[in-house]
Amino acid sequence: MQISNKFESLKTESNVEFNYSNLGKEYTVQIVYPNDISNYNIPYILVLPKNMKENCILAVEANNLETENSDDLLNNGLLTAHKLVEQLKDNDNPVLIPIVPSVKNGTPYYQQLSKECFSIPSAHPFYRIDLQVLNIINEVKQNLSDKINLRDKIFLNGYSSSGVFAQRFALLHPEIVDTLCVGGASGSIPVPILELGYPLGIADYYEITEKQFDLEVYSQIKFRYYIGQFEDKRKTSERYDESGNFAPMHDMSYFDRSVPTPIGHKQRAMFGTNLLERSNKQITLMKEMGMDIEQQIFEGRTHNNYNGIGVNELGDEYVNHIYNQSAA
Repeated sequence: MQISNKFESLKTESNVEFNYSNLGKEYTVQIVYPNDISNYNIPYILVLPKNMKENCILAVEANNLETENSDDLLNNGLLTAHKLVEQLKDNDNPVLIPIVPSVKNGTPYYQQLSKECFSIPSAHPFYRIDLQVLNIINEVKQNLSDKINLRDKIFLNGYSSSGVFAQRFALLHPEIVDTLCVGGASGSIPVPILELGYPLGIADYYEITEKQFDLEVYSQIKFRYYIGQFEDKRKTSERYDESGNFAPMHDMSYFDRSVPTPIGHKQRAMFGTNLLERSNKQITLMKEMGMDIEQQIFEGRTHNNYNGIGVNELGDEYVNHIYNQSAA
């Protein structure tokens, strides 16, 4: 499922549609670009089963690739769509992939909804990417409303960087999320407490969003996390922990581009430096706050598929299981 089509931050009418077969099922794939009347400036991919269920829940996942090459961004979005369709193989549901832009090794970190995303001017084409994605979701729901009975809330999926995007998008727009299914991002779970600022807490939530955080609505989300037992074993040579050792590559609390250094340091001081111990403490706290949150740890597995021991097929089965529960 590959196609090359220029992605520019410009309005255009050049949408693309083609047929796609996977696992014995037929789909229509639409690549939709913004036009002059769109309330978003990024394209999206929508995959529609030919035999779509009459009652279903929209599955949404952002693309996950750091590149400023528009063709690569789009192709990565198609691969993300292909992967999610396979993960949800038991369901004939629509799959939506908003194509979130990237500034490679720079800020704002759109693909992780970093704090800088809220400081760019409103005239910028990528102003409030979270709101643009929200507008895309609402457009898709509206366009499908005469074809199927689509649930009001979505199944929001993501792994690694797209998982970070998902958990922060849910923090910003909890009213549209039924289930949050996130893999490989347990090191940066947002906890709705005033002791931490965005993106790990809500101390400055009103300052950056201009709306009050709604704990009651946020608590209605079903939070489902999964992670490999050895998630924190692979280290980076670019960041360091409190002891001066190389920090875990996939622990965003050490990555200033994703989590401001003072906030990451405070999070680790509150919940611990070990990624798994920290996430367990955060999940326990969130349960005490009345939230429906669980974490599945896959023993002997890592973040990436090195020598066949990534979460890979176990993660796929988990996503499918959680979606089935949400769609029931």
